[in-house]
Formats: sequence, structure tokens, C-alpha cells
Amino acid sequence: MTPLAWLVRRLDEAALLGVAERRALLALAPQERLVPARTDIRDGQKAGGAHLIVDGVACRAAMLPDGTRRILALYFPGDLCSTGRGAADPLPGTIEALSPCTVADIPSGTIDSLIRSHPGIERALWWLTLVELGTGQQWLINAGWEAERRIAYLICEVRARSQAAVRDMQAPGRDTQAPGREMQAPGRDMEECFASGVRQVVIADIAALSTVHVSRVLHALQAARLITLNRGAAAVPQPAPLIAFAGFDPGYLHLPDHAARAKPEPSAGIRRDPVPWAGSNRDLGYASRT
Repeated sequence: MTPLAWLVRRLDEAALLGVAERRALLALAPQERLVPARTDIRDGQKAGGAHLIVDGVACRAAMLPDGTRRILALYFPGDLCSTGRGAADPLPGTIEALSPCTVADIPSGTIDSLIRSHPGIERALWWLTLVELGTGQQWLINAGWEAERRIAYLICEVRARSQAAVRDMQAPGRDTQAPGREMQAPGRDMEECFASGVRQVVIADIAALSTVHVSRVLHALQAARLITLNRGAAAVPQPAPLIAFAGFDPGYLHLPDHAARAKPEPSAGIRRDPVPWAGSNRDLGYASRT
């Protein structure tokens, strides 16, 4: 499955695409280009249009007056970003590559032509924008929680999104390696939670925490045997305990087949038993509120 096919499959969640709309989208042949890490994806590109993430991880970010960065959204392979038409972008911030990315540009003229011929595509694109806004609202809700559960929830979200894209786009029969880039599959025994580029500093910029605070929380989650850490990247050897602790439900992400994904059992709720901080006797969930 190509990233374009994955996008169409995601849009099918809105039940707004007919056969003609699907064919029109799959017939697109956007030109791909490489974008270095920590680079504005739209740099040098005309305003408007859309950018399909083919490989890598990108984000929508805004700089605050004090010079700090806030990440407003994450984009994985198969995600479409900056769907504004003309010079208008309905969402704030810039689109940045967190890791080296392969991006397929869809010009605004192409989008306008698709919308004129297939109104269902316009409704589907606005639905995609609403999903992104809904994810941002979930992050706002999470901001009221203790840092440990907030970060655990984010790990669950990143894992669900990256695993969904990797699993579908590495289906049998698809060449997962394109010239000049490699797509890493999750380990058999330990699934890599964070794709390339999503590290502690990224979590800090999403959760509005310092990197030191994030590091302490990640080590606490590791001490509780909810995650493991390897050179700053988190992995989830057993998803169920982390999902239960975070109270994670992926429904707001509107991923294809999300109902079949792991969700907290009603009886499980949120883990309340004490979980030790690494090197201290403080309990996870009460020691570091923001």
C-alpha cells in the first residue's frame, strides 16, 4: 500500500468518498522530494496546496515570543498536511521535518481541480482537518493531567499512529524500500514506539515540559516497567499495561480499523497503584505535576 492509498483509506473513515473520488485521488502522481531534518517543508514552495508525508516524521510547530517551540501536530507516512487553498492555511504554525522526510507535493491548482470535479473530496479534506484539530483538543485535555499519564498517553498515540502506517504500507507485495531511503519495521519482540525524529525534545515541545522533566518521567515509566529506553527512544514491550495506565482510546484518531486496536478495558481504568520513581520513593502520578 502506497502512502497515497493509505491516505485514501483514512479518508474512507469519513464515508465521504465514492468510487470516482477514490480513483481521482489514487490517479495523482505527485512529485516527491527529500527534505532534511529540522527544515521547513514549505520552504521555497508556493503558498497553499498540500504535502503528503511519504517517509519520515514531520510536525506543525509555532514559535512563542520567548523563543520556545510548541508542537501542535505530528505527521507520519500517509498523513496530509497544510491543506489550505491558495494563500490561506486553516491551521497556524509552520510544517517542519523532525527527521529526514520524503514529501510529495500536491499543488493548490490540483486540489482546486479535484474539488471542482469531486465535491466529496473537499468534504473529506475538511474532515481530515477536523481530525487534526480534534487531536489537538485531546492534547489540551491531557494538559490537565499529571505529567506521567500525559506522556504515557502521548506514547500510546505515537505508537498507534506509527504502527498503523508501517503495518499497512509494509503489507505483502509492496516494496518497502525506495531508492535512497530505508523504512524500518518494528522489532519482533519489542515494538519501537517512536519513529525516527520523535524524541524527548519533541515530547517536551508537545507537553510544554522541560526536557529534564520529560527525561525523569520517561525513566519513571521505565522503572514501572511500562516502557524501555534505548538512547533516548522509547519502546513498549507490552502495550496493555501502558494503555491501561494512560486510559488510552484511539477512537479520536480515526485510524482505519481503529476499533480493532488495543483499548483499555472498562474494568481496567487507570493504574492507581504506586509506581516508583527511579532512584526515589515517590509515587508515579503524584510527584511531578505541572
